[in-house]
Amino acid sequence: MSVRTLLDTAFAQSAAPAARDGGFSVTDLGSGAWKEFLLGAGAGPGRSGSWDEQLAVLWKRVVAECGAAQRLADENDIDWELAPHESKAVLALCGPDDDVVDVAAAALATQREQWELERRFARIHRRLPADLSGLVPADVGALRSGLLDEQDFRTSTYAVQQHRAVRWLRALTGTAAYLAAAHMVPAPLALDVVTTAPLDEPTRDALRLPAPWSLITHDAVPLRAAQADDDDLAALVEAGVCVGPEPVILGGLLAAQPDGRLDTTSGFLLISSLDAAGKRRWVLQPAAYGDHAGGRVLYGYAAQLAFARWTPPPALPDPGPRPTSRSTLGRIATSEAGGAGGFHGVRVLDFTPPPEEPPEERPAPTGSRGPLVFGTWRRAHWKPGVRIGIRDSNGRLVGPVYKDGAVEGLTFTRDRRFFPRARVRPDLPLAPTTPVYRIPNPGAPSR
Repeated sequence: MSVRTLLDTAFAQSAAPAARDGGFSVTDLGSGAWKEFLLGAGAGPGRSGSWDEQLAVLWKRVVAECGAAQRLADENDIDWELAPHESKAVLALCGPDDDVVDVAAAALATQREQWELERRFARIHRRLPADLSGLVPADVGALRSGLLDEQDFRTSTYAVQQHRAVRWLRALTGTAAYLAAAHMVPAPLALDVVTTAPLDEPTRDALRLPAPWSLITHDAVPLRAAQADDDDLAALVEAGVCVGPEPVILGGLLAAQPDGRLDTTSGFLLISSLDAAGKRRWVLQPAAYGDHAGGRVLYGYAAQLAFARWTPPPALPDPGPRPTSRSTLGRIATSEAGGAGGFHGVRVLDFTPPPEEPPEERPAPTGSRGPLVFGTWRRAHWKPGVRIGIRDSNGRLVGPVYKDGAVEGLTFTRDRRFFPRARVRPDLPLAPTTPVYRIPNPGAPSR
């Protein structure tokens, strides 16, 4: 399925019952609402867009990093650096004998062996859940291999112009996804990571990614949660975020500059929806960094990659003399290390759920205007300057962190800390939902 066909299906879905009017419930692609979600205000209406320059910069880089550029030079005497990347999509080049060289096929060919191996492993491991809930690290292979199909690896004549942009995007994202270091967010944190509050400028400037390309995945989170304001998000949390036929976010693909800084040329969101046959599919869709919904999600991913702790992938058992045989893959798939993502090199976000404790009743502070009546939800956020206690080799604090005797640099340091969403005053009930009634239009025809 092409990216455009998938988006036609995904964004033509009717709004979910809990979605508010004016939210991200697109029924007309001509409105450009999905572009505003991904690229920000002013992206323009309709399906066509001017995102070519940004993608061309990344395409130039991907072809070089995957080894296809060197292969073009060795086999066809083509210098990839001389191709006009910043002005158009370079999908094919003319070789020395006027032979057309399919650059997209050449780039994807460098990843075909790994794609076939992950696809075989996915079939042995398990079938993905229909609603993509309860994902485990070993499911990363099924998600990544599902970005491509057999037809993507075949050479193309590019005779049909409208197919070129789709092929270019699939070749770019499919190749980059296999160059990327894989990461997975545990299910309890998926909603918090997607809906993280906007980062302040110092935090954005401090972002350093762990790899040139990073693929981050998690359980499905509805797109409407990503664009919800605080009140809407609180209502979704209370109602229980339920994934249905509407579009969802499964993760993203981020690039880093050579020095590790976040490359904001473009990011990609892993978006999924049901196709016409009711089967869930997914694509990596270009998204701009910024203060719009899609851009905030990308920055939230970057902050997790930069500041959070990630457990390294576990070591796999000895594969033996036939590392790619079905019996070996089956043995790995059923092993603890295989299920934990060792086969795909998946790093998992280090997360320990807080203990469940009964809420404590708190008296109103002295001098307040009266006791609070309702509690609220606080959105997940990153807080800079949090005191972190310094520990010795045995893991014990070397001194106080906040009390008398606390000395910065000796007993504590300061760092950014991620705070998941939380109930403020959990001992109090949440405010009831305010009903909103439509004023009937006397001139409207009756139904």
